[in-house]
This record gives sequence, structure tokens and C-alpha cells, in this order.
Amino acid sequence: MNENKILLIFERAGEVLVTCLALIFSDFNIHPWSAWTLWLITAAVLMVLYEVYWIRYFRSKKTMKDFYSNLLGVPVAGATLPVCAFFLLGVYGKNILMIIAVAILGIGHIGIHLNHRKELLL
Repeated sequence: MNENKILLIFERAGEVLVTCLALIFSDFNIHPWSAWTLWLITAAVLMVLYEVYWIRYFRSKKTMKDFYSNLLGVPVAGATLPVCAFFLLGVYGKNILMIIAVAILGIGHIGIHLNHRKELLL
């Protein structure tokens, strides 16, 4: 309800763009092994950490503090980890459109989460 409207627009636009681009381009499919594969592996590790975040959240008391918590030093892990994973997917696919879309998503999604966490601490 109290979300910054500009951040909300960035988040929604980023969600649509990232989803569409991930479905449209084949740049993100698995390619033969190369040094670039390390970007894909790192993105996958971040998504595994994102799943760990959710497991930890659902095993907790499910408070807002739990929802906006950090994981292994990553601030607001529920927002940061998937955004970083998709950014690395864009790097892996060498797809500048995905990287730009993820930047738009990150501004909104991470920004909203940081604002909510700041409200909790006040």
C-alpha cells in the first residue's frame, strides 16, 4: 500500500520484460561447455540460494522481519538473489536486452524491498 509508485512501475515493467525476454530468446539455453558456462553455473547457484531463502522463511515464524531478511550477507535476499541470477543469465546469454530489463526489475524490486525493510527498522 505504501509502496513508492515509481519503484512499483519499474518492478512491474521489469517483471514483464524479463519474463518475455527469457521466453523469446534462445540465448539462455545450455550451450557447449566454455568459460561462459561459469556465468550460468553462478546464476544456478544463486537460484539454489533463493530456494534456501524460501525454505528458511517457511520454517520461520513468517514475520515481516523474516521476509525481508538477509542470507549469507546478501541484503533482502528474497529480492536480490533472483535479480542477480537473471542478470547473470543475461551475461551468459550475452543479451543486452535482458541485462537492461533486469536492471529495471532490480531498481524496482530491490528498491521496494529495501524500503519495506527500512520501515520495519523504524
